[in-house]
Amino acid sequence: MFRWRRSSLSLLGAAMVGCWWRIRSLGDVRLELGAFYGWFAAAFALYLATLWCVHRWEKNRTLQMRGRLYFPTVQREENRSVPGAVKDNRHVPIVPLLLILVFGGFARLMLLDTTPTLSDDIYRYRWDGRVQLAGIDPYAYPPNAVELSALQDAQSALVNFPHLRTVYPPLTQLAFRVGASLGGTITTHKAVFVACELLIAASLLVILWCRKRSLLWVAAYAWHPLVVLEVAGSGHNDTLGIAALWLGLAAWEGRRWFGLTLAWSAGFLAKFGTFVMLPWWWARRDGRGWLVACVVLAMASIACYPSAVSALVESLGAMTTRVQSNSSVFLLLSWVVGSAGAARILVSVAGGLFLLWWARRQADPIAYLLGGLSVVALLSPVLHPWYLLWIIPCFCVYRFPPMIALTGTVVLAYTIWPGQLESGRWAMPVWAHVLEYLPVVMFGLWEGVRFASRSSFLHATKPPLLAKS
Repeated sequence: MFRWRRSSLSLLGAAMVGCWWRIRSLGDVRLELGAFYGWFAAAFALYLATLWCVHRWEKNRTLQMRGRLYFPTVQREENRSVPGAVKDNRHVPIVPLLLILVFGGFARLMLLDTTPTLSDDIYRYRWDGRVQLAGIDPYAYPPNAVELSALQDAQSALVNFPHLRTVYPPLTQLAFRVGASLGGTITTHKAVFVACELLIAASLLVILWCRKRSLLWVAAYAWHPLVVLEVAGSGHNDTLGIAALWLGLAAWEGRRWFGLTLAWSAGFLAKFGTFVMLPWWWARRDGRGWLVACVVLAMASIACYPSAVSALVESLGAMTTRVQSNSSVFLLLSWVVGSAGAARILVSVAGGLFLLWWARRQADPIAYLLGGLSVVALLSPVLHPWYLLWIIPCFCVYRFPPMIALTGTVVLAYTIWPGQLESGRWAMPVWAHVLEYLPVVMFGLWEGVRFASRSSFLHATKPPLLAKS
């Protein structure tokens, strides 16, 4: 059995790395979208096959687990307090786990030194790092300011939104400075955020161990094609905030509220997405004091940078009220009400109300996070592919078919590039939009049937230590 696992993971991993080698050889992916989608689809199929294998291996270790394909039914949290109700799945051969981590690392090395073409965000990271190394406040001026003309170089013209001051919080700015200090190349900036994935993987392993699940489920994050593409390929900084979020969740597994407070405070200073957990935290009555401490610590830290506050308010306000890209529910709502502004208000209210309701219903923070981020993603006026990186670590614990499908089809958002390069028109073809969201709708309907039959993870779960909260 162990030899079969090693052989299966070796074949799947080698084939996955081969897909990334082929994508690497394409050069400017925007000009080779057909080939890119073919190899990405192959990598995603290998990813699903890996999840299926891990599920089968774990299922063979315990007859108490029931599931279908790679979407296993989650064991009810309330049953964990019953002796003998759940067998321990933590034992795992070290070689298969190492294969998962090693092949995940190789996949990232395939793209680490490539030039990003699907996104230009990393040029802004490089610019902010250069500004800091010059001893200038990165929040003080936009990139096109005459005060910064001496720092301009050949890559400065690639910086996006040059008329706006930076929108990245202080801890992310520190990461930009680290990348600049290491040489200031595109590769060094990527390496900083790829390194953050080590913290994510370590946190996931701790959580899987605490929940008595197979450690091989870390493959649900380590081998996901979207993660490899958006972090090692495009160098997006989201992994810093995600690492802080999951370090906090790992601390919560041991009910270490102090560690949770520090981690999520840091997460707020890295990426504001961490604060989607505030409604859940407030619903845990015994942790409200720590919640107040977390908010005070985060706000006090960012208040130390007055220029950061003004820049963030100004730039985020300008971007969130004007930008619309790859939306779903928001697009339909805008068409129904006839006003994008009114639709923004409606989706904001709907999202906030859902998070409050879901926090009271779902005591498991990972289930809350998966459900909450899924709804936020579907309601959002903007859904860039890398935004879904926040959801993917949840797949190590819960397999939710609609969002697994969306993390595979969201790359169709890059079909905007042919029109953008030819005429400057930023719009997805209708066929791409349909293909992107059709699997989400189909799996969503299926999950609704499972919910009605009480076989979906969406039913409330209460970990024993929080059952009385």
